[in-house]
Amino acid sequence: MRLDFSEPHVLRNQAEYDAAVAEVDELLERDPAEGSREADRLRFLSVLIGAYDDEHYPMGETSTPQTVVAFMLEQQGMTRADLTPILGGRSRVSEFFSGKRRLSVPQMQKIRDVLHIPADLLMDSPGLAKKVSRRKRREARLRPGATRRSPRT
Repeated sequence: MRLDFSEPHVLRNQAEYDAAVAEVDELLERDPAEGSREADRLRFLSVLIGAYDDEHYPMGETSTPQTVVAFMLEQQGMTRADLTPILGGRSRVSEFFSGKRRLSVPQMQKIRDVLHIPADLLMDSPGLAKKVSRRKRREARLRPGATRRSPRT
């Protein structure tokens, strides 16, 4: 069932949520090109799924793609090193877990297949990175001993 958004709305019930998750899985299988209508739909559905999850299945503020992957690695007796071939190297694994790098669509597909994690749990909320980076910048400005740079003239 493809959801109809001719009248914009949030996901209203479990059936719409399930349909959105199924469509996201299908779109991930197709690996849409960045900037395509399918990629935009994937991003749009991901935002709706995230909002529905936040409202109906709150997992706490500490739930991120990194914590979900770490939990599933532990459950399956695997280590972060086992992600090296999936993410493309040790540095990418490190950057993912430190929050410096988001997962690409192909990486999400591979992790989903190996760790059996629903794709929607591997996607960051689009606004999350901006909120975190703004908070980090604000904290850096307020940190004792931080020097403020003057603009170059």
